[in-house]
Amino acid sequence: MESISLSNISIKVHYYEQQLIMINNYEMMFIVPGTVSEAESTKVLENVHKEIKANKGKVGETDKWGKRKFAYKIKQLTEGYYFLTNFEIDGANVKELSNSIRIMDNVTRYLIVKLA
Repeated sequence: MESISLSNISIKVHYYEQQLIMINNYEMMFIVPGTVSEAESTKVLENVHKEIKANKGKVGETDKWGKRKFAYKIKQLTEGYYFLTNFEIDGANVKELSNSIRIMDNVTRYLIVKLA
């Protein structure tokens, strides 16, 4: 791994199978339905981490926000378990990761944001 610095811009560069890939930092917030148990919500978190790793990502810090009420109903639900996960992944793999998360059964909503 090399780090390149260009006047206030720091970029992590990895060589994977002789290809140059750009690793970016991302943050994902996702919600698990409040109708599942806390143990099941932890299993969903583990599945999300597996998907990140399957897409050649590296999982960072994860915050469990716990069960919270929604401001409005989402899919007839009024509460859910909130999780915030930081990870590193190649920008080209984010769409594939997003598609994998979208079809997960116990993920009500999610949002992936690239960090500066």
